[in-house]
Amino acid sequence: MARVLLVIVLLALTIYAVVDLVQTDDADMPAMPKWMWAMVVIVIPVVGPLAWILIGRFGLATPRSPGELPPDDDEEWLHKL
Repeated sequence: MARVLLVIVLLALTIYAVVDLVQTDDADMPAMPKWMWAMVVIVIPVVGPLAWILIGRFGLATPRSPGELPPDDDEEWLHKL
């Protein structure tokens, strides 16, 4: 009985993470693109959904703002070198 309950909980967790991932806007994706998050959530059974819920859903990793460039792409920063 405990194994069946564990499988149901893991399946529900994975389904919740996938549905939440699909509903998240592409601009709000933390750390990785949406397709990569989907692979992590689906392929890695327990860690994938938990990583999405903790990092993606609750924003432990903050996405870069659209206007912010990395230093090596910023012309002004490169001229300062």
